Amino acid sequence: MLCRRFGLAILLFGLTFPVPAAMVSFLVIEEGVRPGADAGNYSSVWEDGLMSAFFDAGHIVSNSPIFRVGQLSDADLPSEVKVDYADAKNGGADYFIMAVLDFNSEERRVRPISVSVKIFTTDSQEMIFAQQFPAGQGVNLQDEFLKAQGVAQLIAAQIRDR
Repeated sequence: MLCRRFGLAILLFGLTFPVPAAMVSFLVIEEGVRPGADAGNYSSVWEDGLMSAFFDAGHIVSNSPIFRVGQLSDADLPSEVKVDYADAKNGGADYFIMAVLDFNSEERRVRPISVSVKIFTTDSQEMIFAQQFPAGQGVNLQDEFLKAQGVAQLIAAQIRDR
């Protein structure tokens, strides 16, 4: 009887013990797409894949609208995204994740060739992670979604380890 009560107490403690969750804001950028060209749904698929993996990991997620640029400036946090970064910070986000899909617009079929992911803290604007991954190589959009989720699981570990 005592063992049952002790077991129940441990179970209840485990269910009510707070699990740390970070608030993460995402921004997906299309880079290198010709004006008027259709980039398909790649950006939305990557945004959904990244956000869903972070949500499944227990984080609170938000996003800014996807936008398109010819080419971003070379700064760690380009001037084109400073408003979105400020919105994330003012909205209470702990981290700002920027995913830049680099499109090869010279080919007839517009597909991303890579995605560059950078993670910034919102309290100090410190870049804590930056890496480039292949993109646009999936057989279909579902395959691309799974690739995005795999990348998200890898980068989510960067936040969990902090």
